[in-house]
Amino acid sequence: MLYRDTNALNGEIDRIPQADVAREDAMRLARTIAAYPGKVQVHLAMPNKISGPVQQENVIGEIRGYEKPDESVILGAHLDSWELGTGALDDGCNAALVIEAARAIKATGLLPRRTIRFVLFSGEEQGTIGSREYARAHRAELDKVRAMITFDEGVGRVTGYSLGGRRDTEAGVREVLKPLESWGANHHTYDASFGSDNFDFLLEGVPTLMANQEEANYLPNYHAASDTLDKVDMRELKLHTVLAALTAWGVADRTEPLGKRLTRSEIEAQMKATGLDQQMKMLGYWDAWQSGARGRKP
Repeated sequence: MLYRDTNALNGEIDRIPQADVAREDAMRLARTIAAYPGKVQVHLAMPNKISGPVQQENVIGEIRGYEKPDESVILGAHLDSWELGTGALDDGCNAALVIEAARAIKATGLLPRRTIRFVLFSGEEQGTIGSREYARAHRAELDKVRAMITFDEGVGRVTGYSLGGRRDTEAGVREVLKPLESWGANHHTYDASFGSDNFDFLLEGVPTLMANQEEANYLPNYHAASDTLDKVDMRELKLHTVLAALTAWGVADRTEPLGKRLTRSEIEAQMKATGLDQQMKMLGYWDAWQSGARGRKP
């Protein structure tokens, strides 16, 4: 089965060409080598070409707040996927979730206190490029972005949100989700991680909520030719849409902001407490942070 992953996590081209061998093909090679040591030869043809940068767009819509329209809550997922399958679990189902959450809130005829912005980010699979550029282009507005909410792990049951190391936002999130307490989706964690569109907002000090989801059938179909519509649990996706809409509405309509925007020194303390700094050093992100090329400016 065809499968693809990226090794460079900052949008750069890998320096050494690489190819993944499907599991059963690799096992067959291993058995053959074991039976005929030193006699096995393999020829690999890689006809792919690198075309250079391609222009892509984020897709954005919003419901303007009635009292504080200049303040916003972002609900996002990523629009792009690996082309081997259709990207149904990663991340088409959650792109649909964002659209349906917007539609559901609009259908109520009600307006939230703050603006809710619905964003489908492009370039996530190439190194969270769309969300990085969004954060960079809207840097002057980030003091008034009250939360960034992300769904990016298929349709596995949501158990709560990863709060990116922010304990100060937990009480507000629990309050917002109290109507759905019986769903078991109000159990939150304080970890901070890279790899999805919440990352650059976290580096800018904005409160982030990344949906924590059970694995379900996500990993066997991850970046693979099997990531197709038949893998999507529609009932679960509809439940998640309700959860996402309630979260975005609740945070946008609160009297008080969910949490403040952190200073650079507070972000660094958050990185150290969660181990995110070590992840960033290991993956080559740390220099960009230190130079101010990525994240909140010194």
